[in-house]
Amino acid sequence: MQHFSCSYINPEKKIDMTSQVTKLLLPHRFQKIGWWMILPFSFLLILNTYFDFSPEILNFQFETGKLFDFLGENFTDEIALIGIFISLFFIAFSKEKNEDEYIQKLRLDSLLIACYFNTFILIIGTIFLYGFAYLEFMGYNMFTIQVIFIIRFRWVLWQQNKFVNLAEG
Repeated sequence: MQHFSCSYINPEKKIDMTSQVTKLLLPHRFQKIGWWMILPFSFLLILNTYFDFSPEILNFQFETGKLFDFLGENFTDEIALIGIFISLFFIAFSKEKNEDEYIQKLRLDSLLIACYFNTFILIIGTIFLYGFAYLEFMGYNMFTIQVIFIIRFRWVLWQQNKFVNLAEG
């Protein structure tokens, strides 16, 4: 009978998971960029959705084939949505000034709560909304995981900082 040996794992050697996880995060400056970007893109999306604001500069013509000669499309809503997605991504997945194990655990917990809450929202929306209202609901639901993550993460971080400041002061 032939025995296969396993590679030896040194229990004395500690693996620094902090550096492994933070390699995946964006630098802290992207968080500030995200906060600056989210306001104008949100405003643009609200104007486009509820007030039919569509600048002429974002109109493009496409040749489509035999059925239609030209198809005109305005890309205001696409630009606003992409801007919001990028903004939320920058805010949610940028390093903090002092990134440590606590912040990583807080990130993971916040992401898990955001996924739970998003699933609950999807179930409730699917039960109670129909037709165009459901389509509009699903459009807004694209943002819920990131928004809930950011709100929960920032709130717990703020609470922790408030507690530390009270303890010190």
